[in-house]
Amino acid sequence: MTIRSAALATPDASSSEPALKYVQANGVRFAYLEQGSGPLVMFMHGFPDNAWSYRKQLQVFADAGYRAVAPFLRGYAPTEIPADGIFDPIALGQDLEALIAALSDDGRAYVVGMDWGGTSTFQALATAPSAIKAAVVMNTAHPITIPSLRSDPDAVRSVFHVYFFTVPGAHSAVNIEGLPFVDYLWKLWSPTLQNDEHLRSVKQTLSSPGTMKAALKYYNGLVDAGVAGRLPINDMHTPTMTIYGGNDPTARYSIKEEPLFKGPHRRIVLPDVGHFPHLEREAEVTGLIMDWFTTHAAG
Repeated sequence: MTIRSAALATPDASSSEPALKYVQANGVRFAYLEQGSGPLVMFMHGFPDNAWSYRKQLQVFADAGYRAVAPFLRGYAPTEIPADGIFDPIALGQDLEALIAALSDDGRAYVVGMDWGGTSTFQALATAPSAIKAAVVMNTAHPITIPSLRSDPDAVRSVFHVYFFTVPGAHSAVNIEGLPFVDYLWKLWSPTLQNDEHLRSVKQTLSSPGTMKAALKYYNGLVDAGVAGRLPINDMHTPTMTIYGGNDPTARYSIKEEPLFKGPHRRIVLPDVGHFPHLEREAEVTGLIMDWFTTHAAG
């Protein structure tokens, strides 16, 4: 077990910031941000990002009477690096299920996930649907869309990092002083997004010993699980809204996942938005999430 420093995760904290707490779930000591009380809402981040990505959403949902929680994913400081070294989508889904069980009074939660956080959400929707009251998934390629992404040269260029990160030595090429590759990805994926404070926080997280190596192992885990046929392509009955930035490559093939949604579903594509919809269109996306959960409130 590796204990990580809490100081690495806190950008310019103030009295209005969420509290940083810890919980043991699925064999991992998770750090998470928490604000408010009431029905549990889980906000799951992606790459290159951290839990502070949802700072504004945590405040809004706390003010609306929710207990808003944003975990740092496995391996992302100050969450520990798992001793088993497993970073595949199956483990991510199990993490989400275990976090809900550990943090929720009734064993259920509303869930928001993007990128890897969306992968964990899709996984849990397929394998533990009773744990999720309603879900919002942003800019995440569902397993059913991956073959189409692989066959499209434009899409491959946009998600080249998935292949690059599986190459031996990628960690050494990426994990250099200043993390310029993180700057490059943010500019490539969301060229109009200017959030220097949060980007500094992300770099601080990824610069923590072991975090970048752990973050890149997610991609090996995805490829290996896909080759082994372990990625679920199940019908989903939980109320689920999917939000895509029109400029994100996942939007192009997201229509292929539509037949899997057997319960209430809404698909939104936001024009001129890239990889981080909740940051690029903060008020609009937060409102969409709030409306979805209000519409599909569960007792």
